[in-house]
Amino acid sequence: MRTFLFDLDGTLLAMDEHQFMQTYFGELTRALHGLVPAEGLAMNVITATARMQADTTPDINNLEKFRREFEALYQGLDQQAVWDRIMEFYATTFDRVRDITWRSEPLYRSVVYLRTRGHRVLLTTNPVFPQLATYKRLAWAGFSPSAFDYISTMENCSYCKPHPEYWQHVSTLMNVDPAQAIAVGNDCVEDVSAHLVGFETYLVTDCAIGDVAASNADHISDALGFERWVKENY
Repeated sequence: MRTFLFDLDGTLLAMDEHQFMQTYFGELTRALHGLVPAEGLAMNVITATARMQADTTPDINNLEKFRREFEALYQGLDQQAVWDRIMEFYATTFDRVRDITWRSEPLYRSVVYLRTRGHRVLLTTNPVFPQLATYKRLAWAGFSPSAFDYISTMENCSYCKPHPEYWQHVSTLMNVDPAQAIAVGNDCVEDVSAHLVGFETYLVTDCAIGDVAASNADHISDALGFERWVKENY
């Protein structure tokens, strides 16, 4: 039995990253109208997220880290009202972002196949979104949370890719032997960073981010190639 660790955005859930970010920030800006100035909002979210990702403090989850960094950029606002509006956005108009994403059919079939063959399947999306938003994007990719033995979110992680601590956390929590596991994703840095702790890596190129040729992934192909590889080997 092998353990397969799948990324979500750009992997199971296909998308153009630039278009996703543009649409996402457009909807978020509208949702926060009247509470947070529109000018600079996207950059401040990106800044707070980057600071959260860089923080490998083990005893504070990513949600707390992000809120701390975001609130530091908006001192003087009603922080709880802002966060309540953000969560309302994820529950409602975040759904509009779905229109610029699509399910990767070969990867969907691969996950179903691997589960029927008895392999463990984990969702190791970079935990930069709350559980609510993660479960929504997972549904857009055609899955229910029960399809995965583990799903990383802001609430249950204190680390992010590409830090090796993220992969070590998942390995320890889920009792994964890296020598018997394969990390699958589209990001040449974030997902391939799994090799830092001994994981085999598979880079799926349909929505690749970064320099594919320089990624040093163990396997590289499009989603159809991954599906063929899985069925030939597992």
